[in-house]
Order: sequence, then C-alpha cells, then structure tokens
Amino acid sequence: MTTLVTGATGNTGRHVVAELVRRGERVRALTRDPAATAGRFPAEVELVQGTHNAPEKLGAPLRGVSRLHITVTAGLAEVGPELVERAVGAGVRRITVVWGGAVGPVEEAVAGSGVEWTRLEAQEFMSNTLTWADSIRAEGVVREPYDFPSALVHEADIAAVAAVALLDDGHSGRSYNLTGPESLTPSERIAILSRAVGRDIAFQSITHEQAIDRLTATGVSRADAEYVVGWYAAPDASSTTVDDTVTRVTGRPARTFTQWVDEHADRF
Repeated sequence: MTTLVTGATGNTGRHVVAELVRRGERVRALTRDPAATAGRFPAEVELVQGTHNAPEKLGAPLRGVSRLHITVTAGLAEVGPELVERAVGAGVRRITVVWGGAVGPVEEAVAGSGVEWTRLEAQEFMSNTLTWADSIRAEGVVREPYDFPSALVHEADIAAVAAVALLDDGHSGRSYNLTGPESLTPSERIAILSRAVGRDIAFQSITHEQAIDRLTATGVSRADAEYVVGWYAAPDASSTTVDDTVTRVTGRPARTFTQWVDEHADRF
C-alpha cells in the first residue's frame, strides 16, 4: 500500500515521510521540484511532481495510492475539496489532515469524504520560532506584540501521530488536539534559546499593528495577518493548555522545546 504525502518538503510533511519510511512503508512524496528535492529523502521514497493546490494535475501522483496525508496551507481552502474528491475517486481509503487552525472547507471535505479520516488539530508549531532567526543573528533581539504562553508542538510529533493514524486501525473519525509537553511564553522560549546559543537575546515589545504590518510586508494578506496576530492576542485554552494526546497515540512522551532548540540551534 502506498501513502502520498503532500507538502512533502514542508515543516510537517518531511517528518511524515521520514516516519513512514522508518516504519517500512511505501511512500510517495509530492513536491514542486523533484530534481531539487533529490537527496533530501531516502532512496526508497518515490518523488512525484505536483502541488496539492493544483489537484487537477494529480492524476498520476494519486494512481495506486491508498492513503493520503494533507497539510492545510494558504490557498488550499479553495481547491482542497476537489483534492479530496479526486483522491477518493482514485482509490484513497484513509486520509490524515493537519488542519489550518480551524475547521474549514478542506477539513469538512475530509470529514464528509466517506473514507477513514483523522484530523490533526496541531497547536502552534515549534518551527514558528524560526521567524526569529534573522533578528537574533543580526541583533540579538526578538520583537513580538505579546508574551502569552503557548503549548507549542514539535513537528515530528505531529508526524508521528499522523503515521499512527495512517497505518493503524482505531483512529477513524477522530480529531486530535496536539500540543507539546509544556506551555511557554516567548520570554521563556528566548531564555532557552539564549542558553543554547551562548548569548543574551533581548525581548522587545511591538504593537499589534506593527506585527500585522510586518507580516503583510512579507506578502501575507491583510486578512491572514490579522488572523495570525489576533490568535496571539487572544489565545484560547486549547493553545495554551498541555494535552497528552501525543503520548496516548504514539506511546512515548512529546518532544520538548529544548529538544527542538538543540536540533536547530545552528540556525540562530
């Protein structure tokens, strides 16, 4: 049985590929540029060209696939239902989907697909910390509008839960809230980073509007920027409260932020 992983080079997709390979599964990785991706995955991974944002071109990548992993990203809301329909029509019988922060058109299409599905409601990714890398390297400073806690989850733990849901029975129709093992404020994360890189890193507060402008300057739409900054301004309990789902599903403790920092310290 073959699993197609969309967004295979992304923050979670690459970990899903690695976890499936570790478990001895046949994996097909969807990427815009297979030639550029060659060498980033084990030789047994089949690289196929395409993007989940263009489902009309995924006839060949979906052929012979029985399991599908989707990560909801920008632009997928409009075409995601078509992706799900084509996947089911091609013979996919089990789908995992990393939600986009809310139950939208893609998540609804997966739940209504008629096949086995599991929704991974991951809270803040630890990899979001990489947005601080440039200012830390250049100035030793992190600028954020809020210092509220977040129960960040390691991308590899999201992937580990995805692999279990794709390969093992008993997870169909489930929505899993995924967090890490601790809830940390930006200041607390900065302290961990400071120890890892061996230098002081300062926290500087910016306004809500400055945070929005910073995102729109990178090409993010105003609406998306307002949503993201608003999420940090008023986090709900699911994003700040530690949940043990990763441990319950995978049988091992969720990775800590310190572990994530140890893996990425050279980038700061």
